[in-house]
Parts: sequence; C-alpha cells; structure tokens
Amino acid sequence: MSDALAFPALAASALPQAIGFLLHRAEVVLDRRAQRRDTSAPLPPEEVEEVPDVVVGDPGHALDFDPAEVTDERTERLETLVEALGLYAENGHLAEGQDERLRRTLGRLRALLEDVYGRHITFAGEAQRPASGMRIVNRARDVRGVSRALKARRVSSSANADILHTAEVVHPGGEMISVEIDELM
Repeated sequence: MSDALAFPALAASALPQAIGFLLHRAEVVLDRRAQRRDTSAPLPPEEVEEVPDVVVGDPGHALDFDPAEVTDERTERLETLVEALGLYAENGHLAEGQDERLRRTLGRLRALLEDVYGRHITFAGEAQRPASGMRIVNRARDVRGVSRALKARRVSSSANADILHTAEVVHPGGEMISVEIDELM
C-alpha cells in the first residue's frame, strides 16, 4: 500500500467515527455538485458539522472545498467509494481496524477528499502525518516581483498549514515569500 493511500489501524470505537466523517464529507461534495448543476435551485444553508474526536487538527468546514477540483472523474471515484463504504456505515460492527481492504478504500477516499478540500485530513495515531489543516500550493514560472504563498495579519499559534511554494526562475529583484504573518497569537 502506498504512503499516500495509507490509513491507520484505528481502535474499534474510532473506526466507525472515521468512516462516518469521510462519508459525510464525500456526500457533501457530491450533493453540492449536483445542486450546482441545477442552477434554478437555491443552495441549502450551511449545516453545523460535528467533527469526531478521532480527527486530529482542523479539517475545515464541510462546504469549504474547491468546486473546480470536483471533476467528472473524481465524482465517479467518490461515488464508487461511497457505495463501497456504505455497508460499513450502516453496520458499524463490520468495520475492523485490521481489514486491509477497508483501510485501502478509506485511504483512497481520504486522498480524494484532501485533493478536493486542499487540506490534510489526519486521524488519531498518525504521528507521521501533519495534523488536519490547510494545504497551500503556489507554483510560479517566472517571478519578477513578489510571490507570496500566504500573507496573514493574525494567525493562531495552533494553526497548521502545509505550504509548497516553488518557482522555475526568480529574476533579479524578485522575491519568494512562503509565509508572511504580522501577528502570531
């Protein structure tokens, strides 16, 4: 199993929480995509989501994803994975932390959701992964002025961001600033 698709062997009580969380996120993405296609229907109000304790860090809001990342291919993959995991959601007692097939399926779903949300989704027991949080990717070809990946006035000291900031060429006088924070609280 590749590192990108790895999923932790969670305790029996935590696994149904993780499955439910990932399935809820996938269903929100699929529902919102379907609603966006029907432009005559108003979008429903945002719902309050309770993030289970098994999620480490801040996974962000369920509706805070990039619709452009929800391609037709990703939609098909999400639908397939939601269907495959539906049995476990309905019958939590079937989920076993050592079930490699289940963990691979959860890893695939998590990887897709991380791409769509642009954030890490990390669960308890994953010491090698950064905590759930924002992922920022800023790739530039030519930098002649200033290129910033993140500029913020105030940021909590507990905030977690994974930043990839690259350029092919930085011309004389050009600057690459990955993070600029005025005040760390």
